[in-house]
Amino acid sequence: MSLHTLADGTTIPLPPMPKPTPPSDVMGATETGYDVRAVVVVQVALTRDMLAVALEDGCSGVEEHPDTWSVEFIRESVELYVGQAGYMRLLEGENLLVDFLWSEPAGPCRDRVQAVYRAIDRAYPNGR
Repeated sequence: MSLHTLADGTTIPLPPMPKPTPPSDVMGATETGYDVRAVVVVQVALTRDMLAVALEDGCSGVEEHPDTWSVEFIRESVELYVGQAGYMRLLEGENLLVDFLWSEPAGPCRDRVQAVYRAIDRAYPNGR
């Protein structure tokens, strides 16, 4: 069982979570010349919609269709976006993306977002 530590040092249990997906890479000060002090691992619990926001926003300039993206590319892209944009941006974007799917008529934009969701389902299967 995972625990959350309060400021006074006491702990409270967290609800059950899926097993964490191992990180695909180390990001940040990875180039030669940096005096790296630590590699910090941050686990962020994300909904399917948040994962889709991270992938869509992080790969908006990628011309290849999301149905052709590898699981490795999808995971690396999600991790990079979450590391750069943070959890709060995902919360904001989650509702916007869901609203978009409900309001956007059929066409290339809607097709791409639906393909992004399929990519998320390949890289992060339910119940993992």
